[in-house]
Amino acid sequence: MLNVASLVMNEFRVVMKRSSSKAIGSSPIFGDKAYISFLWVMKQFDWTRLFTKPLKVYTQLVFWVVVFLLYMVLKEYPARMMGATAVCNVLQITLELAIPSYSQNLLILPFFKRRRWFLGAVLYLVQIVALIYSLPYLLNAVGLLFPINDRVDWRNEHIAFSVVAFTIMATMFKLGLDRVILDKQQKENELRHLKAQLNPHFLFNTLNNLYGLSVIESKKLPGLMLKLSELLRYSLYDTNQNYVAVNKELDYISNYIELERIRLSDKTDIQFQVAGADTDLYIAPLLLIIFVENAFKHFSSAKGQTSFVHINVHIENNHLKLKVGNSVDPDFVPKVNKSKGGLGLNNAKQRLDLIYPQQYNLQMIKEPTHFEVNLTIDLS
Repeated sequence: MLNVASLVMNEFRVVMKRSSSKAIGSSPIFGDKAYISFLWVMKQFDWTRLFTKPLKVYTQLVFWVVVFLLYMVLKEYPARMMGATAVCNVLQITLELAIPSYSQNLLILPFFKRRRWFLGAVLYLVQIVALIYSLPYLLNAVGLLFPINDRVDWRNEHIAFSVVAFTIMATMFKLGLDRVILDKQQKENELRHLKAQLNPHFLFNTLNNLYGLSVIESKKLPGLMLKLSELLRYSLYDTNQNYVAVNKELDYISNYIELERIRLSDKTDIQFQVAGADTDLYIAPLLLIIFVENAFKHFSSAKGQTSFVHINVHIENNHLKLKVGNSVDPDFVPKVNKSKGGLGLNNAKQRLDLIYPQQYNLQMIKEPTHFEVNLTIDLS
């Protein structure tokens, strides 16, 4: 049991270590909001690790110990069946449940997973018959290990129902758990792939901006380079976590907008407004910036009109609302390059589907004179 507790605590330390960057400095972990901190750590903790090697052996051991203790505490026994007699009886009952479960999952279920249906069905029937006739003798043998007189003769007990029921239940649980773990692994792999695309994507666009500015007005380069270093520091170090503080993400967006202000001077009306940012909520990193970067990349305006990029963030009741709008020249026809572009918005949609399924609403409104994105995310 100490080994189990030690391994679980190590998993929590891994989570806390991943969260020990600057984002933690402003997180509730070091404040007085312990409950929110606990919920945040729980969200970071990957519970599927408890059901994969090497922890799954300890997890199953703990499960059966809990089953044993529940039978000891909750089940009523006659006065003659106390002490060692009760322990022996509960151990036999626990084995009556565990043996069919492991026999099914370790010996029979692999045949069905390999789609060998007929062989699996035959072996399942053989297993049921073998367990019904042999399990009573095995349980009686366990009873002989205890120095008691009042033993249960399992040859007189009806165990056919429990054998059939628990082989079926074990199969359903195992298939469901394997599916959850597989979906989790696929989701993590896809998220890593999407996140790996983001940093080169933003760096490529920023370097293009720096190149264009260096040709026109090199005096602005020092300020741009400083902002770029801040952006890269965040994208390289803080975004290794699954979630970051919303305030950190908004600071990153603010730095990006300031970089664009330097680049564009007074040629564009740039507005950035935040309401309700003093919050302990967390969000997936580099998610909101995609929509902001897209507005700066594609904004334009009709001749004689002032171009604009307006960003509004509103946080209330654990919901974050982002509104990004940019001007569009109705006479401008962009060149379509199927091999390039579109990475940012497609990336954002995929990440939203993976991280916040059924928890977000995304609307994109395209008008002749402007383009608008409205995103609402439930961060609870």
